[in-house]
Amino acid sequence: MTLLAALAGALVAGGLVLLVAELTRRAKPAAVPSRLAISPRKLTAAAKRRALFAMIAGLAMLVVTGWPVAALAAAVAVVFIPRLTATRAARQRTAVLEGLEQWTRRLADMLTASRGLEDALEVSARTAPAAIAAPVTALARRLSARVGTAQALRAFADEIDDPAGDRIVAALIIATGQRGGGVQGILAALAELLAKDVAARREIEADRAQHRTTLRWIVAFIGGFTLFAIVNKAYSAPYGTFAGEGVLALVAGLYAAGLAWLHRLGAIPVPGRFLDEPPQYSDDYQSEPIAGGVR
Repeated sequence: MTLLAALAGALVAGGLVLLVAELTRRAKPAAVPSRLAISPRKLTAAAKRRALFAMIAGLAMLVVTGWPVAALAAAVAVVFIPRLTATRAARQRTAVLEGLEQWTRRLADMLTASRGLEDALEVSARTAPAAIAAPVTALARRLSARVGTAQALRAFADEIDDPAGDRIVAALIIATGQRGGGVQGILAALAELLAKDVAARREIEADRAQHRTTLRWIVAFIGGFTLFAIVNKAYSAPYGTFAGEGVLALVAGLYAAGLAWLHRLGAIPVPGRFLDEPPQYSDDYQSEPIAGGVR
């Protein structure tokens, strides 16, 4: 009977993990990893730490309660709850957009000062905002290495990894072919749109601060109730039975689905990009580019 209860709990909890993963997943077109994102080495280290903490939490819950479903739910909670309550990604994206707006405005001013496009792009790396300093510096390095302007710009768009960056890069790619004087006005207009977008995002983030606080209180309540159930053996004794494990799995699934739904309500949707995958280069920028384009 204990083995059957553990197996049933494992199956239900596995479905719970898949449900939460599907509810929190966002579709995103395939792209080369962004330089603004966490490096694979750091990502692997973070994933290992989360897996270790999840295993410790699950084993501790199993030792204290003897409930397989509770142990798996604790392990899942250690992995997913920090993601549900974190706001770092939204703040970083807003900072990138703000930096992109400032860089675009300065680039338009440089072009107005009768600089060539490639020269202005290289010089812009000296005063690039901190949030986009790495991709702008990489763009200048590619141009200095005589990589084609269009190809270097597409690589830059991939590193920014945002549709706003795609719009700016598309305008610059068109400018490389036409060499007309209208690119300054286009860049200024795009910078103005970005400034409005950043302002709107800051207002939305301020309005949703209360929502995130509510979500954290709900998580704290669930944690407190879980602690009460563990301490009060008389109250939680039925969960040690086969039927109780099934009920516990259902309750945990409902809580997880509710938290995931609340998280999606408080998240700002990210629109898809419209530039194709950029060309690939070796570290010395000597390899042949893979063709990319605009859909």
